Amino acid sequence: MYRVMLLLIMLLTCSVGMADATSTTGVKNETNVARDYVLGAGDLVRINVYGSPDMLTEARLSAAGTITFPLIGEVKLGGISPTASEKKISDLLEQGGFVKKAQVNLVVMQFQSQFVSVLGDVYKPGKYSLDRPSTLSDVLALAGGITSNGSDMVTLIRTEAGTSIKHSYDLRELIANADSKSNPQLLGDDIIYVNAREVSVLGQVNRPGKYSVVSGVRNVIDFLSQAGGISAGGADKIIVVTNRDGKVEKHEIDVDQLYRKGDALVNLELADGDSIYVPRIPVFYIYGEVQRPGSFRLERNMNLSQAISLGGGLSDRGTERGVKIKRQVNGVMKMISANQSDLLQPDDVVYVSESLF
Repeated sequence: MYRVMLLLIMLLTCSVGMADATSTTGVKNETNVARDYVLGAGDLVRINVYGSPDMLTEARLSAAGTITFPLIGEVKLGGISPTASEKKISDLLEQGGFVKKAQVNLVVMQFQSQFVSVLGDVYKPGKYSLDRPSTLSDVLALAGGITSNGSDMVTLIRTEAGTSIKHSYDLRELIANADSKSNPQLLGDDIIYVNAREVSVLGQVNRPGKYSVVSGVRNVIDFLSQAGGISAGGADKIIVVTNRDGKVEKHEIDVDQLYRKGDALVNLELADGDSIYVPRIPVFYIYGEVQRPGSFRLERNMNLSQAISLGGGLSDRGTERGVKIKRQVNGVMKMISANQSDLLQPDDVVYVSESLF
């Protein structure tokens, strides 16, 4: 909850800060922002003709996209941009002989005809009217901010030249930089999607995949449970990779310490983009004169004597003397003579030879 409130306050502060930064440019800056905007029903516009203060007009576009302007009457502005509207009114004033070389300025005061959709992990998803020039942070604030399950990554889907294009924005950069690159101006029909925080659980688990950070699912044990737990082929140690402020860290966690001892220091709280990897169990191989040759799970601190017992013990022709271990050392496979107390290593191959007597 603290994260949510902090993020919402930051978004509001970012929106206000950017508004303050641009307030000195007034209506002129808003006009620049709306140059490519397509006017529609419900939009409120202010039109000024240079040198003719009596023609100053504020009007809302009708359902048909028209307004009434002094001297020239009804003018349809719906479906064209403010720049095109200025030229259209200027041409009509000149053609009617009312103003020579008319210089017309049109400012959109309220953007009532355009809507944006806010979806995903926000408190109030839905469609919002662009009643003024609005940035990404403005609309996220209108939607109540991002929920505790929401990611720091936001996807903006925009239609450009008939093609839908996705843009991704990191809210941490938005808050840190508070510039137009990180906090873009929104246009009508934009779609904002707040992704869920996701953690990848891979390797030897019963249901590998990506899992969302939802209420009550936060730490390593939570996500392992979501993935169905560690499978029979899972190792005693797992690898957790975290990413905090661009710093990637790798943690090796002992499963026994995690579950039996309930050590909170190793039961890390995970965030969007983190991952858990459960390696396969370390195994060793035993063949030759044993009852059950094959591959077996290598338990912790297992010695040669225990390994032979796991293989069912010696056969009638087997001997403990001359047991050898084939082991990879520095990338080279070597044959090593072994004693019963020697500890085995992952992927060791134990060969029990036949007794000569």
